[in-house]
Amino acid sequence: MSNVGVALPFVGEYSLESKLLTYPNAVLEKVVTRFDVTFLDPNVQVEGVITCNLRGYCDRCLIPVSKQIDLHFSQIFYKDSAEYDDGYSYYNSKLDATKAIEDEIILSMPSLLLCNDDCKGLCPKCGSNLNESQCNCDTTRDNPFSALKNLKF
Repeated sequence: MSNVGVALPFVGEYSLESKLLTYPNAVLEKVVTRFDVTFLDPNVQVEGVITCNLRGYCDRCLIPVSKQIDLHFSQIFYKDSAEYDDGYSYYNSKLDATKAIEDEIILSMPSLLLCNDDCKGLCPKCGSNLNESQCNCDTTRDNPFSALKNLKF
């Protein structure tokens, strides 16, 4: 095989279901892949970046958020083989990476969709956005374990 070890570029766009996301009320608008596909004889190595464009609401302050998240992707696809339970296969010289891309999105997305990393969220008493203004609510509460300090052993 003359193309063994040669990396071929691949760019693809996918319309995947938003059920892949753990964020409530978020939409996966577009998924673009930029891969290098390398033939290893007989297997194929696929490496590159999955770019996900999402739209939803910040998990802390509930303002609308549009974000682009880039996920690194590296996977070997095994030729005509069902013996690799934890891997991916390709058959008849056709490689469909959709399942591998979905799995990578599910496993690699951040656990929270935030407007920015230092989002302060909402006041638990009055509901004001603490990123925009500071409220005067008393948010201190008694620690239920503070009674343990008075125990004598």
